[in-house]
Amino acid sequence: MRRRNFLALPIPAALLLNSDVTRAYAAPLVKLRISATSRLTMCPFYTAYESGYFADAGLDIELVKDMGTAQSLPLLAGGKIDGTLSSFGPPVVNAIVRGARVRVVAGREVISSACGTAGTIFVSVKRFPHGIQTMRQLKGARIALSQSPQTTFWFDVLIQAEGMRDNDFQTTKMREGERVLALRAGGIDAYVSSDADFSTEARDLGVSSGPRVSSLLPNYQFSHIMFGRTLLDGPVDTGARFLRAYFRGASEFLQGKTPKFMDEYAQKNDLDPKLLREGCRGTFERDGTIHMKDLQLYTDWMGANALAPAHVNAADLVDNRFLEAARRP
Repeated sequence: MRRRNFLALPIPAALLLNSDVTRAYAAPLVKLRISATSRLTMCPFYTAYESGYFADAGLDIELVKDMGTAQSLPLLAGGKIDGTLSSFGPPVVNAIVRGARVRVVAGREVISSACGTAGTIFVSVKRFPHGIQTMRQLKGARIALSQSPQTTFWFDVLIQAEGMRDNDFQTTKMREGERVLALRAGGIDAYVSSDADFSTEARDLGVSSGPRVSSLLPNYQFSHIMFGRTLLDGPVDTGARFLRAYFRGASEFLQGKTPKFMDEYAQKNDLDPKLLREGCRGTFERDGTIHMKDLQLYTDWMGANALAPAHVNAADLVDNRFLEAARRP
Protein backbone atom coordinates (compact mmCIF):
# COMPACT_ATOMS: atom_id res chain seq x y z
CA MET A 1 0.00 0.00 0.00
CA ARG A 2 1.26 3.43 -0.87
CA ARG A 3 0.66 5.80 2.01
CA ARG A 4 -0.42 9.26 0.98
CA ASN A 5 0.37 12.42 2.84
CA PHE A 6 -2.23 14.26 4.84
CA LEU A 7 -1.95 18.00 4.84
CA ALA A 8 -1.44 19.85 8.11
CA LEU A 9 -1.04 23.36 6.86
CA PRO A 10 -1.42 26.52 8.92
CA ILE A 11 -4.86 28.01 8.41
CA PRO A 12 -5.15 31.79 8.14
CA ALA A 13 -7.32 33.22 10.87
CA ALA A 14 -9.58 34.86 8.29
CA LEU A 15 -10.57 31.44 6.98
CA LEU A 16 -11.68 29.96 10.25
CA LEU A 17 -15.15 31.51 10.06
CA ASN A 18 -14.81 32.87 13.57
CA SER A 19 -14.25 29.31 14.86
CA ASP A 20 -12.38 30.58 17.91
CA VAL A 21 -15.49 32.34 19.13
CA THR A 22 -17.77 30.30 21.40
CA ARG A 23 -21.06 31.97 22.11
CA ALA A 24 -23.56 31.17 24.83
CA TYR A 25 -27.08 30.61 23.58
CA ALA A 26 -30.09 30.42 25.82
CA ALA A 27 -32.23 27.28 25.73
CA PRO A 28 -34.01 25.96 23.86
CA LEU A 29 -31.54 25.23 21.08
CA VAL A 30 -32.67 25.51 17.47
CA LYS A 31 -33.29 22.00 16.17
CA LEU A 32 -31.97 21.12 12.71
CA ARG A 33 -32.39 17.83 10.86
CA ILE A 34 -29.25 17.13 8.81
CA SER A 35 -28.77 14.32 6.30
CA ALA A 36 -25.44 12.59 6.98
CA THR A 37 -24.01 9.48 5.32
CA SER A 38 -21.81 6.91 7.03
CA ARG A 39 -18.75 7.54 4.87
CA LEU A 40 -15.29 8.70 5.80
CA THR A 41 -15.89 11.91 3.89
CA MET A 42 -18.16 12.88 6.80
CA CYS A 43 -15.24 13.05 9.27
CA PRO A 44 -15.12 16.90 9.37
CA PHE A 45 -18.83 16.98 10.19
CA TYR A 46 -18.47 14.37 12.92
CA THR A 47 -15.48 16.21 14.34
CA ALA A 48 -17.75 19.21 14.87
CA TYR A 49 -20.70 17.09 15.99
CA GLU A 50 -18.79 15.04 18.59
CA SER A 51 -16.95 18.11 19.87
CA GLY A 52 -20.19 19.90 20.65
CA TYR A 53 -19.54 22.79 18.26
CA PHE A 54 -23.10 22.77 16.94
CA ALA A 55 -24.42 22.97 20.51
CA ASP A 56 -21.95 25.82 21.14
CA ALA A 57 -23.60 27.55 18.19
CA GLY A 58 -27.05 27.12 19.70
CA LEU A 59 -28.07 24.21 17.48
CA ASP A 60 -29.53 20.82 18.32
CA ILE A 61 -28.59 18.52 15.42
CA GLU A 62 -30.73 15.50 14.61
CA LEU A 63 -28.98 13.17 12.18
CA VAL A 64 -30.87 11.57 9.33
CA LYS A 65 -28.41 8.88 8.30
CA ASP A 66 -27.56 7.27 4.97
CA MET A 67 -29.95 9.12 2.73
CA GLY A 68 -28.92 9.71 -0.88
CA THR A 69 -29.16 13.04 -2.68
CA ALA A 70 -32.20 11.98 -4.72
CA GLN A 71 -34.02 10.95 -1.53
CA SER A 72 -33.07 14.03 0.45
CA LEU A 73 -33.99 16.68 -2.14
CA PRO A 74 -37.81 16.41 -1.79
CA LEU A 75 -37.42 16.46 1.98
CA LEU A 76 -35.14 19.51 1.80
CA ALA A 77 -37.53 21.36 -0.46
CA GLY A 78 -40.49 20.40 1.73
CA GLY A 79 -38.87 21.42 5.00
CA LYS A 80 -38.72 17.86 6.37
CA ILE A 81 -34.93 18.04 6.65
CA ASP A 82 -32.92 21.25 6.84
CA GLY A 83 -29.53 20.53 5.31
CA THR A 84 -27.47 17.90 3.57
CA LEU A 85 -23.81 17.28 2.87
CA SER A 86 -23.54 15.54 -0.48
CA SER A 87 -22.25 15.53 -4.01
CA PHE A 88 -23.69 18.00 -6.48
CA GLY A 89 -25.46 16.49 -9.47
CA PRO A 90 -28.35 16.58 -11.97
CA PRO A 91 -31.08 15.99 -9.35
CA VAL A 92 -30.04 19.23 -7.62
CA VAL A 93 -30.03 21.26 -10.83
CA ASN A 94 -33.35 19.85 -12.02
CA ALA A 95 -35.02 20.40 -8.66
CA ILE A 96 -33.90 24.04 -8.46
CA VAL A 97 -34.88 24.75 -12.08
CA ARG A 98 -38.36 23.42 -11.25
CA GLY A 99 -38.56 25.87 -8.36
CA ALA A 100 -37.53 23.77 -5.38
CA ARG A 101 -36.33 25.70 -2.33
CA VAL A 102 -32.89 24.09 -2.28
CA ARG A 103 -29.57 25.87 -2.73
CA VAL A 104 -25.84 25.22 -2.52
CA VAL A 105 -24.50 27.26 0.41
CA ALA A 106 -20.87 26.13 0.81
CA GLY A 107 -18.18 24.01 -0.80
CA ARG A 108 -17.10 20.86 1.03
CA GLU A 109 -14.77 18.55 -0.93
CA VAL A 110 -12.27 18.87 -3.76
CA ILE A 111 -10.17 16.59 -5.90
CA SER A 112 -6.80 17.17 -4.31
CA SER A 113 -3.63 16.94 -6.36
CA ALA A 114 -1.81 15.86 -3.19
CA CYS A 115 -3.93 12.92 -2.08
CA GLY A 116 -7.30 11.22 -2.30
CA THR A 117 -8.72 9.01 -5.02
CA ALA A 118 -11.63 10.93 -6.57
CA GLY A 119 -11.54 10.95 -10.36
CA THR A 120 -8.66 8.45 -10.49
CA ILE A 121 -8.52 5.51 -12.91
CA PHE A 122 -7.68 2.25 -11.16
CA VAL A 123 -6.53 -0.78 -13.17
CA SER A 124 -5.96 -4.42 -12.33
CA VAL A 125 -2.33 -5.24 -11.65
CA LYS A 126 -2.92 -8.62 -13.29
CA ARG A 127 -4.07 -6.97 -16.50
CA PHE A 128 -1.57 -4.09 -16.31
CA PRO A 129 1.41 -5.24 -14.17
CA HIS A 130 3.33 -2.05 -14.94
CA GLY A 131 0.34 0.27 -14.51
CA ILE A 132 -0.75 2.83 -17.08
CA GLN A 133 0.19 6.42 -17.78
CA THR A 134 -2.38 7.41 -20.43
CA MET A 135 -5.98 6.59 -21.30
CA ARG A 136 -4.79 5.38 -24.70
CA GLN A 137 -3.40 2.29 -23.00
CA LEU A 138 -6.98 1.43 -22.10
CA LYS A 139 -8.42 1.62 -25.61
CA GLY A 140 -10.96 -1.20 -25.95
CA ALA A 141 -10.81 -1.94 -22.22
CA ARG A 142 -13.81 -2.68 -19.99
CA ILE A 143 -14.21 0.29 -17.64
CA ALA A 144 -16.72 0.57 -14.80
CA LEU A 145 -18.29 3.86 -13.77
CA SER A 146 -20.44 4.44 -10.71
CA GLN A 147 -24.18 5.06 -10.82
CA SER A 148 -23.45 8.75 -10.21
CA PRO A 149 -23.08 10.97 -13.30
CA GLN A 150 -20.07 12.53 -11.58
CA THR A 151 -17.78 9.66 -12.57
CA THR A 152 -19.06 9.80 -16.15
CA PHE A 153 -18.15 13.49 -16.20
CA TRP A 154 -14.67 12.72 -14.87
CA PHE A 155 -14.26 9.91 -17.40
CA ASP A 156 -15.21 12.33 -20.20
CA VAL A 157 -12.65 14.84 -18.92
CA LEU A 158 -9.92 12.18 -18.99
CA ILE A 159 -10.65 10.80 -22.45
CA GLN A 160 -11.37 14.12 -24.14
CA ALA A 161 -8.00 15.42 -22.94
CA GLU A 162 -6.44 12.72 -25.14
CA GLY A 163 -8.79 13.18 -28.08
CA MET A 164 -10.69 9.95 -27.38
CA ARG A 165 -14.41 9.10 -27.37
CA ASP A 166 -16.79 6.89 -25.38
CA ASN A 167 -16.90 4.27 -28.13
CA ASP A 168 -13.15 3.73 -27.72
CA PHE A 169 -14.02 1.84 -24.52
CA GLN A 170 -16.54 -0.62 -23.13
CA THR A 171 -18.19 1.13 -20.20
CA THR A 172 -20.63 -0.22 -17.65
CA LYS A 173 -22.26 1.11 -14.46
CA MET A 174 -21.46 -0.56 -11.13
CA ARG A 175 -21.56 0.24 -7.43
CA GLU A 176 -18.23 1.00 -5.69
CA GLY A 177 -17.91 -2.35 -3.94
CA GLU A 178 -18.95 -4.25 -7.04
CA ARG A 179 -16.32 -2.50 -9.13
CA VAL A 180 -13.48 -3.52 -6.83
CA LEU A 181 -14.62 -7.14 -6.76
CA ALA A 182 -15.15 -7.21 -10.53
CA LEU A 183 -11.69 -5.76 -11.10
CA ARG A 184 -10.02 -8.35 -8.91
CA ALA A 185 -12.01 -11.16 -10.54
CA GLY A 186 -11.13 -10.01 -14.05
CA GLY A 187 -14.67 -8.96 -14.99
CA ILE A 188 -13.49 -5.43 -15.81
CA ASP A 189 -10.11 -3.93 -16.62
CA ALA A 190 -10.43 -0.57 -14.87
CA TYR A 191 -12.78 1.72 -12.98
CA VAL A 192 -13.10 5.40 -12.11
CA SER A 193 -13.02 6.12 -8.38
CA SER A 194 -16.14 8.02 -7.41
CA ASP A 195 -15.14 10.09 -4.40
CA ALA A 196 -12.36 11.16 -2.06
CA ASP A 197 -13.06 8.45 0.50
CA PHE A 198 -9.65 7.23 1.59
CA SER A 199 -10.71 3.77 2.82
CA THR A 200 -9.19 2.19 -0.30
CA GLU A 201 -5.78 3.34 0.92
CA ALA A 202 -6.05 1.13 4.01
CA ARG A 203 -6.21 -2.25 2.31
CA ASP A 204 -4.47 -4.17 -0.45
CA LEU A 205 -6.94 -4.24 -3.32
CA GLY A 206 -4.57 -5.52 -5.97
CA VAL A 207 -5.07 -2.40 -8.06
CA SER A 208 -2.82 0.27 -9.50
CA SER A 209 -3.71 3.94 -10.00
CA GLY A 210 -3.46 5.59 -13.40
CA PRO A 211 -4.50 8.96 -14.90
CA ARG A 212 -6.18 11.40 -12.51
CA VAL A 213 -8.64 14.22 -13.10
CA SER A 214 -6.67 16.28 -10.58
CA SER A 215 -3.93 16.74 -13.19
CA LEU A 216 -6.49 18.34 -15.53
CA LEU A 217 -8.82 20.07 -13.06
CA PRO A 218 -6.68 20.85 -10.00
CA ASN A 219 -8.74 21.15 -6.80
CA TYR A 220 -11.99 20.64 -8.67
CA GLN A 221 -14.84 21.01 -6.17
CA PHE A 222 -17.47 18.28 -6.36
CA SER A 223 -19.24 18.14 -3.00
CA HIS A 224 -21.20 20.83 -1.17
CA ILE A 225 -23.40 21.75 1.74
CA MET A 226 -27.00 22.42 0.72
CA PHE A 227 -29.83 24.01 2.65
CA GLY A 228 -33.54 23.48 2.17
CA ARG A 229 -36.64 25.58 2.59
CA THR A 230 -36.56 25.99 6.39
CA LEU A 231 -33.06 27.46 6.53
CA LEU A 232 -33.34 29.38 3.26
CA ASP A 233 -36.52 31.12 4.38
CA GLY A 234 -35.56 31.49 8.04
CA PRO A 235 -33.11 33.77 9.85
CA VAL A 236 -29.77 33.87 8.03
CA ASP A 237 -27.97 33.69 11.36
CA THR A 238 -29.18 30.13 11.97
CA GLY A 239 -27.59 28.79 8.79
CA ALA A 240 -24.49 30.89 9.37
CA ARG A 241 -24.05 29.34 12.81
CA PHE A 242 -24.28 25.87 11.28
CA LEU A 243 -21.56 26.67 8.75
CA ARG A 244 -19.38 28.29 11.38
CA ALA A 245 -19.59 25.17 13.57
CA TYR A 246 -19.05 22.80 10.64
CA PHE A 247 -15.92 24.56 9.40
CA ARG A 248 -14.59 24.80 12.92
CA GLY A 249 -14.69 20.99 12.95
CA ALA A 250 -13.31 20.76 9.41
CA SER A 251 -10.35 23.00 10.30
CA GLU A 252 -9.50 20.89 13.33
CA PHE A 253 -9.87 17.65 11.35
CA LEU A 254 -7.43 18.99 8.77
CA GLN A 255 -5.02 19.75 11.59
CA GLY A 256 -5.17 16.17 12.88
CA LYS A 257 -8.13 15.95 15.26
CA THR A 258 -9.91 12.64 14.73
CA PRO A 259 -13.56 11.90 15.57
CA LYS A 260 -14.65 8.64 17.21
CA PHE A 261 -16.69 8.13 14.05
CA MET A 262 -13.47 7.24 12.19
CA ASP A 263 -12.56 4.47 14.62
CA GLU A 264 -16.12 3.16 14.56
CA TYR A 265 -15.99 3.16 10.77
CA ALA A 266 -12.72 1.23 10.85
CA GLN A 267 -14.16 -1.40 13.19
CA LYS A 268 -17.36 -1.75 11.18
CA ASN A 269 -15.47 -2.16 7.89
CA ASP A 270 -12.56 -4.25 9.23
CA LEU A 271 -9.96 -1.58 8.55
CA ASP A 272 -6.83 -0.59 10.44
CA PRO A 273 -7.74 2.57 12.44
CA LYS A 274 -4.10 3.64 12.61
CA LEU A 275 -3.81 3.64 8.82
CA LEU A 276 -7.04 5.60 8.52
CA ARG A 277 -5.79 8.19 10.98
CA GLU A 278 -2.62 8.60 8.91
CA GLY A 279 -4.53 8.76 5.62
CA CYS A 280 -5.40 11.58 3.29
CA ARG A 281 -7.13 14.63 4.75
CA GLY A 282 -6.32 17.18 2.09
CA THR A 283 -9.57 16.79 0.15
CA PHE A 284 -11.72 18.99 2.41
CA GLU A 285 -12.44 22.68 2.13
CA ARG A 286 -11.19 24.91 4.93
CA ASP A 287 -13.56 27.82 4.56
CA GLY A 288 -16.46 26.74 2.35
CA THR A 289 -15.72 28.99 -0.63
CA ILE A 290 -17.81 27.79 -3.59
CA HIS A 291 -15.80 27.25 -6.78
CA MET A 292 -18.24 28.79 -9.25
CA LYS A 293 -16.16 27.83 -12.28
CA ASP A 294 -16.34 24.14 -11.30
CA LEU A 295 -20.06 24.37 -10.61
CA GLN A 296 -20.66 25.95 -14.02
CA LEU A 297 -18.42 23.44 -15.80
CA TYR A 298 -20.34 20.45 -14.42
CA THR A 299 -23.72 22.14 -14.95
CA ASP A 300 -22.83 22.82 -18.60
CA TRP A 301 -21.78 19.18 -19.04
CA MET A 302 -25.15 18.06 -17.64
CA GLY A 303 -26.93 20.26 -20.15
CA ALA A 304 -24.81 18.99 -23.04
CA ASN A 305 -25.65 15.41 -22.07
CA ALA A 306 -29.39 16.01 -21.59
CA LEU A 307 -29.18 15.34 -17.83
CA ALA A 308 -30.41 18.84 -17.01
CA PRO A 309 -31.67 21.87 -18.94
CA ALA A 310 -29.10 23.60 -21.11
CA HIS A 311 -27.70 27.04 -20.32
CA VAL A 312 -28.37 27.00 -16.57
CA ASN A 313 -26.50 29.77 -14.76
CA ALA A 314 -24.68 28.17 -11.83
CA ALA A 315 -25.13 31.36 -9.81
CA ASP A 316 -28.87 30.59 -9.70
CA LEU A 317 -28.08 27.37 -7.81
CA VAL A 318 -26.22 29.15 -5.00
CA ASP A 319 -27.16 31.23 -1.95
CA ASN A 320 -24.11 33.03 -0.53
CA ARG A 321 -25.90 34.79 2.33
CA PHE A 322 -25.06 32.20 4.95
CA LEU A 323 -21.36 31.88 4.19
CA GLU A 324 -20.99 35.66 4.09
CA ALA A 325 -22.73 35.95 7.46
CA ALA A 326 -20.59 33.18 8.93
CA ARG A 327 -17.46 35.16 8.11
CA ARG A 328 -18.56 38.31 9.85
CA PRO A 329 -17.18 39.06 13.35
